Amino acid sequence: MWDGYSTREASEFVGLPESAIRGCVRAGFVTPDEDHVPLRLAFRDLRVLQMVKSLVSEGVPLRRARQQLSALKRRLPEIGSLAELTLAAHGGHVVVREQQRAWRADTGQMVLSYAANDRWGEVHPIPLRIEAPGPEPVGGLTADDWFERAVALEEVDPEAAVKAYERALDLRRDAGEIWINLGRLHAESGRSTEAARCFREALAIEPADATALYNLGVVAQDEGRDGEAIELYRRALRIEPTLAEAHYNLATLFDRGGDTRAAIRHINEYRKLTRTR
Repeated sequence: MWDGYSTREASEFVGLPESAIRGCVRAGFVTPDEDHVPLRLAFRDLRVLQMVKSLVSEGVPLRRARQQLSALKRRLPEIGSLAELTLAAHGGHVVVREQQRAWRADTGQMVLSYAANDRWGEVHPIPLRIEAPGPEPVGGLTADDWFERAVALEEVDPEAAVKAYERALDLRRDAGEIWINLGRLHAESGRSTEAARCFREALAIEPADATALYNLGVVAQDEGRDGEAIELYRRALRIEPTLAEAHYNLATLFDRGGDTRAAIRHINEYRKLTRTR
């Protein structure tokens, strides 16, 4: 009996990495049936994930899309699924379209101009005036200066943030946090090889960095190297037992491999750790 899509099947169908799909579930706006261990995705969930994919394609950074759609779900608790709404991209943000008006998904603020689109639910870019970015600072900046600039740029211009992190690393190669942040941006942009290299650099600096181990596990899982991912998640949990996302991902992997008992154990740990968030 068909019981929904796995995260791997959804990834192949929608074109988002498995890690992005799991992030959408954790953000609370993709709401599969919790009776399944691990969670299975219905067609309505795929519809929402298709919207996320379209938003990212139209210039909304993945992390921002997740944050704003999560806020939208909280604003509209009566909505069974965000697939019931019509979404659009506006200046790097998510807006909701309703007949002749549109409003920001995260704040509810009205957007005065938007592009109408007859195709239900499909994202359409909205013409707007973009201010030219300020000149890139040059000379005399420290690695910390470039790091702070990169962090500030992540939400507005991820590619500029990548360059800023790289400038920081030119000045300080032994900063594990910079490698991890740079790797995360590469991973969110689908550059798995570059992401893995960054996480390995971080581990070379600090072999007991649970975040780097977890992130390297995510890359391995997205590329179908399940055994390697399991070992990396286990290593991360030995260092940081409260890393809830590692438990969730292990539940997914063990379920896929037919180890139901291990899958249930890890999904229960995940639920216990996230219950108080």
